[in-house]
Amino acid sequence: MLKSVAVVSLLLSSTVYAQDVPTPPPSAGGMPSTDQIFGFLDGDKDGFIARAEAQGPLSQHFDMVDADKDSKISVVELNMAMAAMRPPEPSVGEPEQPAK
Repeated sequence: MLKSVAVVSLLLSSTVYAQDVPTPPPSAGGMPSTDQIFGFLDGDKDGFIARAEAQGPLSQHFDMVDADKDSKISVVELNMAMAAMRPPEPSVGEPEQPAK
């Protein structure tokens, strides 16, 4: 499941930056913010991404991100999906492990 969410997140970032509309720079981690994603995909500006508004990989993984199964993605649902794919923060006092 975590791997699927990571794939969705990476694909979301490619979907957002594939647009011809100028965008603000991504956050320090390189991932677009929820506001950036909604700015591109929420065409009717109702605060949700409907199935018809979803594009690219988000449309392919819509059901996984739509946690409450109401056929629309809220800011909370997108934030949860994006948070689930972030690596855990290292514990205080423990050195970071090199990437494999």
